[in-house]
Amino acid sequence: MMLLLLQVGQDEGARTADVPNAMGAHTWFIIVAVGAFLLWSISYSLQLRKEAAARRKGRQDVVRRKDELIDRIADLESQKDAGTIADKKYKQELRELKFQLSKVLGTQAKP
Repeated sequence: MMLLLLQVGQDEGARTADVPNAMGAHTWFIIVAVGAFLLWSISYSLQLRKEAAARRKGRQDVVRRKDELIDRIADLESQKDAGTIADKKYKQELRELKFQLSKVLGTQAKP
């Protein structure tokens, strides 16, 4: 009997065992998790850049608006000196421009 088993074993030759990879699912989970983290970090970085550009543009708009109001006040002063504007209208427009300028300066002072 023993000889029969040995003879059958020799005829078939050495067989390899097919063992499933126990870490296969774990490996794919790690790949997906790292990929998701990289996508999130890229998205977050782009969002930060977008917000910084919007803040920078907002500051530039405030500075531009302030300069325009100062120029309008200077123009109004030159019209008064030239006598081309009535005193009542001058005071009313100057009050309006100063109010707008104070609002702009108030927004510029906020961080």
